[in-house]
Amino acid sequence: MGLKEMLLGTRRAANSSELAAFYTDKIARWDEIYRGGGDWRYTRRGGINGGTRRVAALNAAKAVCAELSRLCFSEGTELISADPETERFLAEVLKENGFYDRFPDFLEKVFALGGGAVKVYWDGGIKLDFVTADCFVPTKWDGRGIYGGAFGSFVTSGGKSYILAEIQEVTDEGCVTENRLMKTDGGRAELSEVFPELLERSVISGLTKPMFVYFGAGSGMLPQCAPLGSSVFAGAEDTLKNLDIVFDSLGREFVLGKKRIIVPYYAVRGEYDENGDIKRYFDVNDEVFQARSASDNDELKIFDNTAELRVAEHTEAIASLLDLLCMQTGLSEGSLAYRDGTIKTAAEVVSRNSRTYRTQSFYRRMISLGMASVAENICLLGKMSGQLGEGAAETASLKFADGVSEDEGTRTDRAIKLYSAGLISRERALSQIYGISLEEAGSMKGEIDDGRA
Repeated sequence: MGLKEMLLGTRRAANSSELAAFYTDKIARWDEIYRGGGDWRYTRRGGINGGTRRVAALNAAKAVCAELSRLCFSEGTELISADPETERFLAEVLKENGFYDRFPDFLEKVFALGGGAVKVYWDGGIKLDFVTADCFVPTKWDGRGIYGGAFGSFVTSGGKSYILAEIQEVTDEGCVTENRLMKTDGGRAELSEVFPELLERSVISGLTKPMFVYFGAGSGMLPQCAPLGSSVFAGAEDTLKNLDIVFDSLGREFVLGKKRIIVPYYAVRGEYDENGDIKRYFDVNDEVFQARSASDNDELKIFDNTAELRVAEHTEAIASLLDLLCMQTGLSEGSLAYRDGTIKTAAEVVSRNSRTYRTQSFYRRMISLGMASVAENICLLGKMSGQLGEGAAETASLKFADGVSEDEGTRTDRAIKLYSAGLISRERALSQIYGISLEEAGSMKGEIDDGRA
């Protein structure tokens, strides 16, 4: 029995059969494609014996998820608060948990599997747990969000394997957490066998929200699972398949297009191997003159029968399919191009109102709302543990950094245009072009005027 089936056995809500179908089929398939699998990854091998071979994979699914992750959460993004004490406390907790290193990877999995949860808990300090969608099942939700869920993890102890299921829900008592230990065959096990200090049931009174936040991507695949998301490439599997077919064909083009020389039969020599079988070969180093008689001179010639490689056709097909994948996943044309793209600055993205910008804005709003809830949970736990003052604020917002770099040519061109239009001084233009201070730019201007630079 798998992890999902185990977790589904812990829930008490109705319609669990449809949830089971959703998790075991959809998320498992998305995870397989994201990791380089897929039901198209094997094809028939040529020859009499037949068999199958693995198709070379471009793995564009992972590429598009990584691109969205970098686009929506770049280096320099941080949680800020109007309360200096709260902001300082949040920065310490996030740093201790390696948040800024782990969250981009987690976000990539969110885009791949349709969602994931960030759980805040206490273990000698405030800890953050990043749970992917394949290890989480919602147990309580409404139109505003998810208020209960089951988390699963595999545990090995004493040579035996177990599954620890943590069910967290909000009730009239507060936030209730139940821990259950199960054997991998589906049977129950005593929690004390592996976790003697872990309580089977605990309650945090006064809480009206769980200590986890679910981040969803895409749209729900089932009407009754609206809070759950779907993989960003859920509707692009045919395109991913065609990309792998063309990429595999490109590799086969070089394998099958190796240099082939046709030689006359008389030039082929033969030797017997250790089994007594004759092995024929053409000795390229044979320079001995031989006299031959033939009525047709073509029989004595050596021909180069090498086929022309169709590299350009393959690369153009891959580029077209990548642009199609961009359209299906909410990115602008050229976002996944393996050659120089067309968008160079964040200002260009905004001014063009491109598909990439709209997609970025949509997902950043989801991330910002989710991280505000995570920050609130951290502050609540900080106050309960006495690490944060009772009067400190519990609110924070995510300040995104612009991760789209600006190349030197664009920066120079803009500075020259602004100077030519009389909107900035010569010193300011030089400062922007060379990335120097106004004082250094003033000195450089003097050198230019004197003809020394």
